[in-house]
Formats: sequence, C-alpha cells, structure tokens
Amino acid sequence: MAAAVSLPRNEPQALIELSHVSKDYDTGGGVVHAMRDVSLSIAHGEFVAIVGTSGSGKSTMMNILGCLDRPTHGTYVLAGIDVGARAGDSRAIVRNRVIGFIFQGFNLLPRTTALENCELPLQYRGVSSRARRKRAEAVLAQVGLEDRMDHKPNQLSGGQQQRVAIARALVTDPPLLLADEPTGNLDTRTSLEVLALLQSLNRERGITIILVTHERDIAACAARVVTMRDGRIVSDVVQDAPLDAAAELQRLAKPDAGGGNPLTERDEALVSRARARAPVPARVYGAAWVASRLGVLFAKGIFALAAVAHPERIGFFIAASVFGLLCESWRATRSARRSLGYPLTGDQRVRLALWYTLWTGGAVTALILALTFLAPPALEGLAGWSLLASLAQHLSGRGATVIVGAGVIFHAALVLLRYLLLTLFNPRR
Repeated sequence: MAAAVSLPRNEPQALIELSHVSKDYDTGGGVVHAMRDVSLSIAHGEFVAIVGTSGSGKSTMMNILGCLDRPTHGTYVLAGIDVGARAGDSRAIVRNRVIGFIFQGFNLLPRTTALENCELPLQYRGVSSRARRKRAEAVLAQVGLEDRMDHKPNQLSGGQQQRVAIARALVTDPPLLLADEPTGNLDTRTSLEVLALLQSLNRERGITIILVTHERDIAACAARVVTMRDGRIVSDVVQDAPLDAAAELQRLAKPDAGGGNPLTERDEALVSRARARAPVPARVYGAAWVASRLGVLFAKGIFALAAVAHPERIGFFIAASVFGLLCESWRATRSARRSLGYPLTGDQRVRLALWYTLWTGGAVTALILALTFLAPPALEGLAGWSLLASLAQHLSGRGATVIVGAGVIFHAALVLLRYLLLTLFNPRR
C-alpha cells in the first residue's frame, strides 16, 4: 500500500533540485503556464515516476530536467550545477555528461547497427573508435543483446530496439536516466521486460531513474510517484512495495502456454521476410571476386615456389580454381555478414551463387562457345587459361548440342558448389 510521506531534503545527497520553477510559453494569443511554482528534490539512486494526463506539465518537466529547455522562473540545480542559468551549449555539455535519455520512439538511426547506434554518444565525446566499440559491446551485453550487435533497427523487434536505446543511454555511464514513455509502443510482456531491466539498473548500479508516463500500472514499478496536474505537483508519494517487474513477468503466462505472443511472433516473421527478400549488396560480389583472384594467384605462387611439375595444365588449373573458390566463398560470407548485419539466408546464398556465377562466367562462356563454332584452333591458346576452354576443346567436333549442354551442366555444378561453400563458411549468427 502506498503512503504519502514527507521526503527528507538532504542537500549534499540531492542529484536534482527544482526550486519554485515555472515555465511559460507565449503562443501569440496568450501565455500558457506549463509549470507553476514547482519545487522538487530527487536524491541519488531514486526511481521516480512522474505521472499526469495530457497537458498536466509532465513533458515540460521532462524537458527542463533533461536540460532541453530552461525555466522561465526559479532555479534548477543538477549534480551541483545551476543548469537553469546556463546557455544552450553549456547545457548540452552537462546533458551529454550527466544524463542518458530513453524515448518512446527509440530514436535509433535506421541505417546503422545496434553497435554503431550505441557508440554515437561516445563519438560526440571524442572517444577513440577502439574504446567506443569496447564500451558499446559491454553495455549491449548487459541488456542481453550480445548476439544482436550487428543488426539494424528494422531487423530487431520493438523490445530489442528499446534495449538498444537503453544501452545507448548507459554507454556514457550517466548517473541519471530520463525515460519518456519507454513502454508506450510495447506489448505487456515486453513492457515488463524493459521495466525489469530499469529496476535492475537502479538497484544494482544505483542509477537514478526518472520515468515519465501517463499509465499508473507502469508508475507502480517506481519507488516514488510524483503526480502533476495543471502544471503543479499535486502529490508526491513513496511506495512501500513497488511492483517487481521481474516477478510479475514470471507470473505471466508463457507465450507458448497462451498460444504465443502474436506481437512478438509478428515481429519475428516480418524480420525473417525482410531478411529473405533483402538484396545481396554489390560490395559482396566485388569482395568475392577479388578474393577469388587473389586465391588463384596465391595457389599459382605456391606451385611455382615449390617447383611443382604440372604437365597436365588442366590439373594445375583445377587445383588453383578450387583454392580460389574457397577464398571467394569465405570472403563473401564475411563481407555479407558485415554489410547486412546478419548471416546470409538460404535464399540469399542461392541468389549470390547463381548471379555471381553468371556475372563472372557469362562473358567467358560466350567467347568460348563462339570460338568453338567459329575458330576451333583458337581454343588451343585458351586451354590452359580456362577450365571451361579445356572442356570445350575436348568436346569440339561433337556437335553444338553436346558442347552447349556440357557448358550448362558445368555452370549448374559450379552454382551448386558455390552454394555449398557459402553454406559451409556462413557464420552461425
């Protein structure tokens, strides 16, 4: 049962001090009093929920607490700094050093990975790339996303995106987290997961958390609830036994017991479909081709250094080509993992194997078939250069159907071999 109490005001311990703060907006047709003579003290390590209906002033309070706006009257002291009197640039520095923000809409950059989104606040601080990556990986692991670091926002569910947003807020190790309706876009189970994470951060790391919400069920997880109405604080209540989100999550019926969580299943299905349809980036084809050429050159160099006699040039070429295939498949899977943020799907491996084979072998095949029918003697100079040319030379004189059929079979086998190698080298996650 919650009980209203008079909170002690321990000045040295206070992280936030609002003293007679008011905020007025001139709309042109009159003055709107968004906050009226608000005084509030929040100590280090508290978990406070600010509750109110639309127009109550809670969003204005959030903007002032987050150093996004300045009070019209009164003082705001944050971590011993009078931020209300500071200019915009100075407030921005305090904001970056002291506050971590969590928003309802996640506010993630859509074209960057979870890891890169998490690194962004550190980049503003001028932290080196190696240090940024190390710290971002650590906080993503703390929020349970160690296996989703290379995923982009559209490849994550709503709950996972909010965890990325929380990790981004934590990466600067701020003493204060401001969460603006962090569960507004989430279903019940995912909301409890996010709240359980926030409670854990508050209890285990002593981070001060201020949660702005209009839902009493969400505010029940806070140790203290401040209610606003018409720009004023109408109640300030300490809850003797705030709702334990982790325990409540355990009491919820598991998704499989209740027929599944349709929102989560829908998210996962959308992610799977989006991945399957995603095109393979052009850079993957280029990386595979470069790796193949380097692999063939390396194999030839090894043979030359070892002074290996190869009277049958086709045998030597097969050995070098196989090594080139291994190199191109390994490099293609790694390049795709980095570009896409996830391993190649089966559909993508099929398309990559097919189009890469046609792209690299189409012109050569057309040339060899033309020479087979128009100038067979010219194949003698190509026999050691191309396995397909050697095959065409052996089949020359046996008819157009046999030669074209052999070429089709050769390329089909090459597509299958490439697919199998891409599957072999494809990362597991």
